[in-house]
Amino acid sequence: MGKTQGEKEMRSIDRRSFFKLGGLTAGAAALTGGMLAGCAPQSQTDMAATGGENETVDAAVPYAVFDTDILVIGAGYGASFAMQEACKAGQNMLVIDKAPYGFGGAFGMNFDIMNTWVPGAFYETEEEVPVATKIRNESLYRKTGVQNEVELNPDVVCANWGEILSARNEDGTPFYIYDFPTTRGFEHSMTRHWSDHFRAKDYITVHDRTMITDLIIEGGRCLGAVGLHIPTGEYRVYRAKVTLTATGGCTQFYGWNSTSPTTNNVCDNTADVEMALLRHGGKIANAEFGSYDMMGAFPRSFAASEGSMVGADSVHSGDLMDSEGTYLKDYPEIAEKEYLATQSGVMQAVDVVVRAGKGSESGGVYLDCKEESLATMRWMYQRNAQLLKEKFGYDFTAQPTEVVPEMYEHGGEPITDDNAMCVDAEGLFCVRANAGSEGGMMNITNRRMGRYAMKKALEYLATYEEPASVTYEGVAAEIARLEDLRTRTVDDPLRPITVRRNIQHACAEAGRPVRPADVLETAKAELDRIMAEDLPRMACADDSLVQNADWKDAIEVVNLLDIARLTVEASLAREESRDAFIRPDFPEPDDANWKCALAYTRAEDGSLSYEKIAY
Repeated sequence: MGKTQGEKEMRSIDRRSFFKLGGLTAGAAALTGGMLAGCAPQSQTDMAATGGENETVDAAVPYAVFDTDILVIGAGYGASFAMQEACKAGQNMLVIDKAPYGFGGAFGMNFDIMNTWVPGAFYETEEEVPVATKIRNESLYRKTGVQNEVELNPDVVCANWGEILSARNEDGTPFYIYDFPTTRGFEHSMTRHWSDHFRAKDYITVHDRTMITDLIIEGGRCLGAVGLHIPTGEYRVYRAKVTLTATGGCTQFYGWNSTSPTTNNVCDNTADVEMALLRHGGKIANAEFGSYDMMGAFPRSFAASEGSMVGADSVHSGDLMDSEGTYLKDYPEIAEKEYLATQSGVMQAVDVVVRAGKGSESGGVYLDCKEESLATMRWMYQRNAQLLKEKFGYDFTAQPTEVVPEMYEHGGEPITDDNAMCVDAEGLFCVRANAGSEGGMMNITNRRMGRYAMKKALEYLATYEEPASVTYEGVAAEIARLEDLRTRTVDDPLRPITVRRNIQHACAEAGRPVRPADVLETAKAELDRIMAEDLPRMACADDSLVQNADWKDAIEVVNLLDIARLTVEASLAREESRDAFIRPDFPEPDDANWKCALAYTRAEDGSLSYEKIAY
């Protein structure tokens, strides 16, 4: 059977083998103690006996060491298609996920997921792949679209996942709730069979409830990652020949309304891997772009997660109205430009209404959720509307409901080459890359990128050569950073959750599709203040290792602050409007100056700078 954390199998590694590669150095907190898979020496004398070259490791912190050919970070949809490619090759892999269920994101949620694809989008050659209209690496986009078996016969593929396609037409054919020339999809998708397929493999080991906090990068090569097992506080050193990252887009910085940020994206997605790469000097691009639906229903507690939503996704945009009861579809400008035909266009339509002074109090519009409209919505929305009526007495059909743009995906991705390998770290392959101005990875793109990135990772592995020497200095430095976050004491401390809320409130308006310069400048000033004043005061309420939610929050807050700063500063820098990114002071696209990625790097003092990279 494949192994989850509940069935933990840890291979033994002796101290000599580990430290012969150079030891965990940097004069920081050393890895000491007899925790399961490995332990550091008890003294400098013992250190010398292992064959390590550095003798400064002397503190006592438990750790475990894992060796693997392929390390997969993230266990959502994109990762599942990457894993399937490795399974075809019979390749061992170690899969890490922060979620508690073995597999995370929408893939692990197992509740009425929407599976979508492009009808007839199976291409034999790169030349057949349609040209993308987004800012992205066109060459990589074409390569990922070639010979994608999912698009060849999607019904059969989905049936092999364990789907029964329960929604049927009268003639017995599958009912597609989305059935358009460019998109087809069915609801009621439950991925349990697909995840069980991976659990059954002897050569897949899954470590869930494990947070990756840093990448091991030396000499421009990625050699694995450092992680933290959240329930126990155990540090984990993952050494890998190939690392494939498939984490989800981070939207958790976008406001705070009653029960959650204005997003249905999973709270585990806090840009941990991307911000680790940024701290190593790597480039992160497209943080200014996001993907939105009008699903942010107010009162906000009605839409705290994917499974509890009721609102207007792009298919039901015809039910959106302004404050005077006029439907958006009846606005001449909106109809003429066919804004309601695309998700990004819906955001542009809402902007038309708000600029006309007919938006909602919170900067959105209204959903006229009549009985006949609700009956055509996804089963999940109908179910939630009924539960809200039964449990809370709120009837969505009785009056229009205020809705605001809800960010369900986000950019902020590494720059990769045509092999999906990070240009700043050899051996690091990225599933969540090349989203560009689309503002995050959609279901379709995740499948393409997951499959393609693992194919290229396997090719790299076939010709892999061990590095001449490795010091692992960064591992000790990272554990020292985490220990500081857990144990620091300061005067007048701020709990991590307070700093998180400050970040979210700072981005409540700046994270919306429409981003005026004054709103962005205000957000930038507040985020700069948080970095200078709040972050040094952040301290956990206790220093426990076991199930320490404060500690987890503190680690995530550091990442959230950086991704929020990237988002705001990149938004200020990009002087144009494009797709769902709307700058009122620069209302038109400007291909001559801005059809490029803004790739940001972070200096040691935390300041950000960018270069334009033309795909």
